[in-house]
Amino acid sequence: MSPAKRLRSAGAVLGISLLVAVGLVPTVPSTEAAWTDAERATATGTSINIPEPIASGSPGCVASSGLLGANPRVTISWRAPAAATGYDLTKAEFGQIANQGLLEPILSNLLGNVQTSGNAAAYVTVIDGGLLTGLLGATKTFGIRFTGPGGWKSDWLVANATMGLLGANPQCTMATAASY
Repeated sequence: MSPAKRLRSAGAVLGISLLVAVGLVPTVPSTEAAWTDAERATATGTSINIPEPIASGSPGCVASSGLLGANPRVTISWRAPAAATGYDLTKAEFGQIANQGLLEPILSNLLGNVQTSGNAAAYVTVIDGGLLTGLLGATKTFGIRFTGPGGWKSDWLVANATMGLLGANPQCTMATAASY
């Protein structure tokens, strides 16, 4: 027999031997682990978006200094977005810049210095001089946000009020800020 034929015969015998050996190896039986369970659950989730208040009127805020900055005042005109139902003054929370530049809720009416009037179509919030001292110039930031179901909070509607020495050049601009 030629060497090439012997090599082919040996390869065929080896291949058949491997097939027989693989066929003789026992299979591992399937096992269900003790922690598995055939029960399944499904649920449906929904998300809500708590709308932030929006400025109403033009401009949305006005800073005034009073006589030589002695009685500064910030007036903010705001409302809930038209499509947002159920958000009114009872759901509103007021804040000011406090700790590390973050807006924090005002926990009380601060001696009557914050007054809000109007209705859901148009509120006017006035912050009087006890919070914004204008004699030496000042910059203050005030915010309004809504509290929704589950205690979730909207972003802040923010009024940034500034005035110079003795109440010179009072200005106010509006923006929004994330609620943390």
